[in-house]
Amino acid sequence: MSSQEVFFLSFLEDINPTAAQSAKKMQELIYEDPSSSIMKARLFAEAILSDIFELEKIQEPYVNTLYEKISYLTRNDYIEREIQKSFDTIRLSGNKAAHDGQFNDITEAFKLHKEMYKIAVWFYEVYTSEQLKLPVYELPKPRHQENIEDIVKKQLLDLFGPEGLKIAQKETISEKEEPQFVEEIASPDHNYKPSLLNKDLEKGQSYLIRELNRLKDSSKEAIENANNFSTFKDYMHVDRNIQLDLENILERNKDREKGNLILLCGSVGDGKSHLLAYLKEKKPELIKGYKTFNDATESFSPDKDAMETLEEILNNFSDEKIEHSTQKVILAINMGVLHNFINVEHKEYSYKTLKHFIEQSDLFSQSITTYFSDENFDLLSFGDYQSYELTEKGPNSPFYSSLLKKVCNPSEENPFYLALKEDKKNEINSIVHANYKLLQNKFVQEQIIQLIIQTIVRKKLVISARAFLNFIADILIPDNIQNIELMSKFDVLEFSLPNLLFNRKERSSILQALSQLDPIHHRSVFIDQLVVELSTLNDWDTVIENYIHEETTKSWFKPFISKDNLTDYSFNLFFETFIRSTFLTNEKFSSNIADHNYLNFLKNLYYFNVGDKKRIKSFYDEIKIAIFKWKGSPKKDYIYLDKPSEKYRLAQKLELKPSISHLRPSTKEIIESFKSFITLAYNDGKQDNNIFLDIDFPLYQLLMKVQEGYCPNRKNEEDAIKFVEFIEKLMAFGDKKKEMLVHFPKDNRFYTIKRDTFDSFVFERE
Repeated sequence: MSSQEVFFLSFLEDINPTAAQSAKKMQELIYEDPSSSIMKARLFAEAILSDIFELEKIQEPYVNTLYEKISYLTRNDYIEREIQKSFDTIRLSGNKAAHDGQFNDITEAFKLHKEMYKIAVWFYEVYTSEQLKLPVYELPKPRHQENIEDIVKKQLLDLFGPEGLKIAQKETISEKEEPQFVEEIASPDHNYKPSLLNKDLEKGQSYLIRELNRLKDSSKEAIENANNFSTFKDYMHVDRNIQLDLENILERNKDREKGNLILLCGSVGDGKSHLLAYLKEKKPELIKGYKTFNDATESFSPDKDAMETLEEILNNFSDEKIEHSTQKVILAINMGVLHNFINVEHKEYSYKTLKHFIEQSDLFSQSITTYFSDENFDLLSFGDYQSYELTEKGPNSPFYSSLLKKVCNPSEENPFYLALKEDKKNEINSIVHANYKLLQNKFVQEQIIQLIIQTIVRKKLVISARAFLNFIADILIPDNIQNIELMSKFDVLEFSLPNLLFNRKERSSILQALSQLDPIHHRSVFIDQLVVELSTLNDWDTVIENYIHEETTKSWFKPFISKDNLTDYSFNLFFETFIRSTFLTNEKFSSNIADHNYLNFLKNLYYFNVGDKKRIKSFYDEIKIAIFKWKGSPKKDYIYLDKPSEKYRLAQKLELKPSISHLRPSTKEIIESFKSFITLAYNDGKQDNNIFLDIDFPLYQLLMKVQEGYCPNRKNEEDAIKFVEFIEKLMAFGDKKKEMLVHFPKDNRFYTIKRDTFDSFVFERE
């Protein structure tokens, strides 16, 4: 008997004949009368739920409606969340079909058909002991085989476009089926311009998904090669300050006859290979005559280690040869390897001149070194070219913003946008397309850039262009890509950009960090207010209009009328998606729930870089309060020397003397090169005795908690070990050798111990 002669849920006939009969009727009606088909799906769900109550011997007289039954079974762990979602999808569509006489959407019927299959398989596996091999899911076919093509064209392809049936039957647009992009072969005709979008896919496949897949780390486009600069990389290229500075150095050295070594110092993945490939392709005249070495630790000979390989590359810049060298070299090198090289003892040559140059550059100090030049050497440090900038109004990142615009701009020069248009023409529409349209919103882009900057500041992440582009792919493309018309309302929410952004932490270190910035974790009166509105108002249309400020996102929430239509898990999914979407689209809401400690830290980082003395003084005052509260203070200007004790505690007078002599203020309004921490200095009145404290954001956040009354625990002290060591040094500036305060906490008595004129100890009560 064929799969069509046995209807798709026939395996239920022996265990729940009522549900099986409703399923059979549902499938028979799906093409002829979708509305009635949906009502049969609802009857199927009711039959399954009633059977569960009977089998589990549940007696709840006040649990009668479909909504109440689903909620009860979910709360008491009888059904899992995925199955609850399927029940809710059937219930919501059934409600609509029952109350709206015009509702006759075949796409809704198709969705319910699959949800019924999920429920039936789950019910069979949980409530029977039979070992029947269940049939795989198949989309329903028209009852009259001879008229399949006519019926499909009339009822299905009119909805989805000329390729709709193919997409529906395939159900998912699989990434694995996407053909590999064939890179253009360079033409000898220099006027030749490769097509921005190769239109070479089979019908029904998505150009947008193919183009976005090229952003992934798994794409061949992700492989950086200093000798290869593809057309795609050419389009995606964004000028960076380090590139412009290198070009200026090369321009200046163009007619130089003496030898020249240019060191590009950084770490893995920061863009050294991309920069060299870009120069070879776009500015060959600048690097003419230069030898370039990208991974200098790769030995030319299997019997040589990294140091020996470097010595071979740099021998013309050794002390023995540099005076007469005419060689020109660009060397991209890891900072740790360079540090080892200049400090190791070499076999054949010495490199004291090179070592002296690097020491002069302050590359390994706390100073900022973007580029430094002297005689035969030039050095550029990727580490001091920040990926974001400081302004008085807050941080921004032209670099990440430019990359995002490359992906999202509605321009005829943008292959992603052209792909979107091509898919629209072919009537291909998946959740990826909806996510991409949301990302085209300017404010959404700004929010994402600010989140990326936060991860850098909070977690000290180094996010290369490649990592950032992979991140963009991650928040646009879910693992399961479906035609959006065939997705349940809950799946649309689950696979939407806001949820992929905050709820996909296993994918990368960036998404792991972003999961901790999820707005649903914020404690805020504004979120509480939204919770109250969603929980008490019957009409959610007004709430959606007031909070969601983007049309694509609004369309995701419109099918949900009120809380009464959602069971517990469904409401949680709705609520979490709603908060995340509001944060991404509503400027006022996102401003209201912003982390003020984070914003204040970045403002102070800016003030220290521009030398705003008034603001710097305020920051020193803040940290002074935190220092005294960290150790404890019995009274003004006194700080405890010992840990809490029941009997008594000792304290000394400590006058903090801040110093700003170490600061090198900038006259620029936008700070592009800076250290990502604030350096404070204190002394005992002598500038030569300065001790320094570097405050990054995690430490600042902890100190602000201490300032508000938080008592640091052992883990805090371990995490802030440098701060603890700094305080111990600071305590040496106190007056304990002249005078100490003895505090008896039990009755709050104070005594002083000090030396008198005759160098004798005097013990007096305060």
